[in-house]
Amino acid sequence: MNDDSQSHSIYGYLKNIFAPKEEDVRETIEDMIEEAVDDTGHDEFSEHEQQLLSNVLGIKDKKVCRVMIPRADIIAFQKDGTVEDLAKLMVEKGHSRIPIYGDSIDDIIGVLHIIDLATCLLKGQDKMPVSEIEHNPIKLASQDDSVLDLLKEMQQGKTHMAAVVDDYGGVCGLVTIEDLLEEIVGDIEDEYDLEENHIITLQGQGAFVADAKAYLDEVREVTGLSFGEEDDEDNEVDTLGGYVFELAQRIPNRGEIIDGHDGIKFKILDVDPSRIKKIMIILPAKNEAVAVNE
Repeated sequence: MNDDSQSHSIYGYLKNIFAPKEEDVRETIEDMIEEAVDDTGHDEFSEHEQQLLSNVLGIKDKKVCRVMIPRADIIAFQKDGTVEDLAKLMVEKGHSRIPIYGDSIDDIIGVLHIIDLATCLLKGQDKMPVSEIEHNPIKLASQDDSVLDLLKEMQQGKTHMAAVVDDYGGVCGLVTIEDLLEEIVGDIEDEYDLEENHIITLQGQGAFVADAKAYLDEVREVTGLSFGEEDDEDNEVDTLGGYVFELAQRIPNRGEIIDGHDGIKFKILDVDPSRIKKIMIILPAKNEAVAVNE
């Protein structure tokens, strides 16, 4: 063995001994967040910095299925529709990109951007089928893919939207690069995002779907339910999302079910790293008839 190869071998051996393991680095960062206030009483990290670091640590093992827009909530457009109708849909929903599909939502053929439509509208081609416009390709992702891996792939491929497919090849969700970034930086809103209403609707027998910002008084009025919070004099929570957060003592994952008082369950329908956004209230079987009829 020559001197160079021997030195490389020794270097590699020492590197393996002394190089910090991934778990050690994570534990160190977690300890730093927990001990954010130093001996002098000054914050080592601002609250925003602590949140960002916590989000980065929490995203490591998160799967795409936890952050995707579920199939039922996908806004898409059929390829035989006209440019005019698609433009109206984009304005109505506040989206700048919409996936285009063929026979069904499982047959997404691409994505159209509002600029593609503007070009057609300026040329007076408002009645032209959107199938005649050149589409941007849509990336396919597995629901078990890592959020971080998909974010890296979309950045490198300069793609802004991906269709999430299940084990049988069917589309089970949709994810944008904004959805992935929000897992790190929190909710991203611009001046064209539509204002959310505190909508509470009956969803079949024995369940309500509500905006997490809805006040508990609103929820009680619509559902006729009591959540047991009146007995706690120190409880300062006044929204449904805050109430569920208090039950879980954390921000739950999308799809997770949180147990409440008196057999009530809360299924998380939409969430980002900083807040719960939409919740399904599932009534106990014994109370379904009473609650639905009120």
